[in-house]
Amino acid sequence: MRFSVVIALAPGRQAEVLDSLKKLDYDPAGYETIIETGKSASSNRNEGIKKAQGEIIAFVDDDAFVDQNWLKNADDFFSKYQDIDVVGGPQLTPESDSLFGKISGFALSSVFGGASIRNRYQKSKLNLKSDERELTSANLFCQKIIFEKMLFNPELWPGEDPEFFNECIEKKIRLAYSPDIVIYHKRRRNLFAFAKQIFTYAYVRPLVRKIKKTRRTSILFFVPSIFLIYLLFLPFLAMRTRIFLLPLYAYSALNLLITIIVSISQKSFWSILFLPVTFLTIHFSYGVGFLCGIFKKKWQSRLSVL
Repeated sequence: MRFSVVIALAPGRQAEVLDSLKKLDYDPAGYETIIETGKSASSNRNEGIKKAQGEIIAFVDDDAFVDQNWLKNADDFFSKYQDIDVVGGPQLTPESDSLFGKISGFALSSVFGGASIRNRYQKSKLNLKSDERELTSANLFCQKIIFEKMLFNPELWPGEDPEFFNECIEKKIRLAYSPDIVIYHKRRRNLFAFAKQIFTYAYVRPLVRKIKKTRRTSILFFVPSIFLIYLLFLPFLAMRTRIFLLPLYAYSALNLLITIIVSISQKSFWSILFLPVTFLTIHFSYGVGFLCGIFKKKWQSRLSVL
């Protein structure tokens, strides 16, 4: 068997992805579907790995929609690049998504909103030396043999992704990004849910053990927290001299400029109204989450010494 498709399912949820898997342009005898239910997505994946019979294990989120050629394109990729162990692709925003879902998708796929991880949410160039900035476990294919060396960390969610990919790099496992291996993933339904998602991603990042051991950690992850600290102290700084308002003016102008550029490129009038707030939500939520994660890590370190 060529593929084992592992779906990590949270309790009380439905595996919506099954509908699109049934429409794959691929021989049904060439793959199996394994659903593992539990609170930890990492533990679910690890259990699925143990049961998998395929040469290649595919991971996909339970609420995603896979492209019709998802397995076919992955098969073609591994046949062409036989020295690659792991490949993933983008999770695009579906056309059927809500207005806010589309706008948040525009934001995440832009430099201003997604920064170094934007290619997770858009089709970019083929990259045969990829890393955690482009890859996620929502759309991932791994040679089964690599799991003799490692598994997903069951104690982390959603921070298990960067730890897994950075550990792959440490173990000389080759990672790639292919724009042809596509799934469609609905975005959060409203601004509050979106802010909570971004906060959670940022919160777990400082807790990931493998981050410091890879050169791929980007200084950009610290920028939202620095901007947040600046905003907190701005009322006091501005009382001394108005020059401290310049970074805020620059941010506002850049936010507006990027909003106009993205809205025109996406041909979306509503984006002009909602993108500025969406960008601000990303930066503010990430900044707060990242700082909370840093403080928690320091607190845990102190407790471990006691």
